Amino acid sequence: MLIFRDFTPDNEARYLSIADEALGSGHFFSFSLHGEAYADKPPFYLWLVMLSRQLVGHHSMLALSMFSLLPAFGIVKVMNGWTRHSLSSAQRDLATLLLLTTAYFAGAAMVIRMDMLMCLFVVLALRSYWRLFTAPHSLHSEQWLMGLWLFMALFTKGPLGLLIPLVGSLVFTLFKHRLSDFGRLWNWRTWLVIIIGCAAWFYLTYREAGAGYLNNLVFHQTVGRGINSFHHARPFFYYLISIWYEWLPWSLLCVGGMVMVFARRLRLDAEHEFFLCMVLTTLVLLSCISSKLQIYLLPAFPFLIYLTTHILHLCEHERWVSWTLGIPETILVLTFPALLLAPHFVALPLLRLPLVMVATGVLSLFSLASLYWLVSRKSPVVSSQILAYGILATLFMAGWAMPVINPYIVK
Repeated sequence: MLIFRDFTPDNEARYLSIADEALGSGHFFSFSLHGEAYADKPPFYLWLVMLSRQLVGHHSMLALSMFSLLPAFGIVKVMNGWTRHSLSSAQRDLATLLLLTTAYFAGAAMVIRMDMLMCLFVVLALRSYWRLFTAPHSLHSEQWLMGLWLFMALFTKGPLGLLIPLVGSLVFTLFKHRLSDFGRLWNWRTWLVIIIGCAAWFYLTYREAGAGYLNNLVFHQTVGRGINSFHHARPFFYYLISIWYEWLPWSLLCVGGMVMVFARRLRLDAEHEFFLCMVLTTLVLLSCISSKLQIYLLPAFPFLIYLTTHILHLCEHERWVSWTLGIPETILVLTFPALLLAPHFVALPLLRLPLVMVATGVLSLFSLASLYWLVSRKSPVVSSQILAYGILATLFMAGWAMPVINPYIVK
């Protein structure tokens, strides 16, 4: 897909235009789009787009996609290292498959956006927090690193890169009755890195673009979007609806697992309690912010999936697990038959493309195999693995069809 896909005309083409205008004007801290000031995003990701253009000589889909794909692999590596004592090797392999095939995580790994890169920095910052939380004494090097990761998250996407780790770790510290340790966990070294980084960023922005642009960047784009959004305003319950398709095909399993933690009072170790806390606080925090997009929830995905893998291990042979896997697998088995019937109801030539039909056929076959292992062999783990491989195989096959799909994307 990354070889054959074209740029989308809304988000991706916009970032390319902003980078081109910045290169043409020689600006590095203030940006414009079609001559109008564009203070929506911090500069770091746009710098990467500009650097790619200079190195490759043009905007390369494959090169630019690496700024999303490699961070996705980096998140997997960090999470696997983080959970090496709480999950077995086989469980970490399963978590890797589940995460990389979760709908919006897979999508974010293939599109040109800064969200996956920010998610990596958030995960790194929270790993540093966890090391500080579990250490009997202060780790000065980890405090500096935590500040660096938090600033880079902020410098990549904006305030959410700082707010999500801050609120999530604060709630967990309160939950564990260790509020007195919060000063050690969020030490002056951490804050010093963030303050110095922001001060340098804001000063250089002021020097380049003046007070008006800086005010737009710091206040209008943060406070304005947070309280009374002028872009993407959504109701409070927005994410309670979106998670069902964002977490596909594992959404029933993930939500069911979290419900069972409370309904059955499952005993989780401290590490997985922290993961659960991060998922729930991220959902609540983002629900309280006026501006909402599905992709904003991305930092919760790694913690959700690794928590779900642990719960699956605890409850593997319970009936609710079979239902939460069997329902989406049954629906996916029907994708190929549905595609054969669709042209009778929808006039879309895309559905008749041979490679599209092959891709959906692959998905149906893998889904049928996963359903067999779930129902006949009573193995939810193997069933999940087969479905995950089927999704990856489907994406691979669909990638070959991208040259003929692209005209439908760019319309």
